[in-house]
Amino acid sequence: MMRLKRYILLTLFLINVVMSVPTTSNREKEEEEAGGEYGNEDEGPFARPVKNGKTFANPPSFKNWGGIPGIFQIPKLLFKETNLENVPTDQRILDVEIPVHNITASDFQSNSDLFATWLGHATVLVSLEGVKFITDPVWAERASFTSFAGPKRYRPPPMELEDLPELDFAVVSHDHYDHLDAEAVKKITDMNPGIYWFVPMGMKSWMEGQGIGIDGSSLVTELSWGEHGTFEKNGKEFQIWCLPAQHWGQRGPFDRNRRLWSGWAVIGENRRFYYSGDTGNCDSEFKKFGKKLGPFDLAAIPIGAYEPRWFMKSQHINPEEAIGVHEMIRSKNSIGIHWGTYHMGSYEYYLEPRDKLKELMDAREDLKDTNFVTIEMGRIWEAPDKK
Repeated sequence: MMRLKRYILLTLFLINVVMSVPTTSNREKEEEEAGGEYGNEDEGPFARPVKNGKTFANPPSFKNWGGIPGIFQIPKLLFKETNLENVPTDQRILDVEIPVHNITASDFQSNSDLFATWLGHATVLVSLEGVKFITDPVWAERASFTSFAGPKRYRPPPMELEDLPELDFAVVSHDHYDHLDAEAVKKITDMNPGIYWFVPMGMKSWMEGQGIGIDGSSLVTELSWGEHGTFEKNGKEFQIWCLPAQHWGQRGPFDRNRRLWSGWAVIGENRRFYYSGDTGNCDSEFKKFGKKLGPFDLAAIPIGAYEPRWFMKSQHINPEEAIGVHEMIRSKNSIGIHWGTYHMGSYEYYLEPRDKLKELMDAREDLKDTNFVTIEMGRIWEAPDKK
């Protein structure tokens, strides 16, 4: 009975997450459905997505992309794998293991020209050379289209939406519910007249459907991989780069891959920030980021939701691969994100991402001049002075 219950609940959860689960993980089928020709990698320094104006797909240069897990793989996940997540139900234990430090806008300040705080999952609040921006703002209790199913939050955000400081712009990596929270997006826009939203191709129409970017009170800039927009403040110009990521998109039953997925880089006069979004290990691209846009002063890199590898590897890097990203993009300082917040349906022990990252970094003598750490939610991270 317990096994049957587990099967039903996890099946509902997985269907909720992907909404329309494919019957195969065959990458050629995805590319065929995308139509069009492969992006010409000679067009620019970065890979281009496969596209035909309707759907997107990862390009063939992404050798580690194996496609979206199919429905016929779910029984193997349910009955042949052991879920080791084991998140305690006792909040007192969680308060010790994954502390949350409540902060408000007045707490988010520093003398540094680059500082940041982790607000949970993939939401990072950053101040870089006087501009404040946020990545993938998500405050939802469930990362889902419904309130009764889907990934449930087990650690609260350290800051209420109403307590955010004034924001200049925001970047969104893709349309999955754990990265795109409609209510948060609308509320942030209402609170910040004139805010700029930088989103991947195909997402502007979704934003307009939420009433954002249609009346001139906010601006939505839609970009593809290798393109960049600009933001100006106090006489300074910042470049916001849309960068390749190995992932996929879907929000409803009929919109799989209709909106692109991406990472982002924010380039100031003296400081550089990178946010990967969700991604598998497209290592050739990470090396390009480091060569063209690096070195980065701070990167936010996912370290969780990676087990079992045969199911997750194409779309989510693990801590070891995250360190590879840190190294390839030439990041001086990186923060591990995408862990310790939601029940994401992955099977690693809930603290393993943090612990494994530390263990692996401690063993990397060749990376002693850099830092890749996790920080507690609500704690302020400050960049060291530039040498």
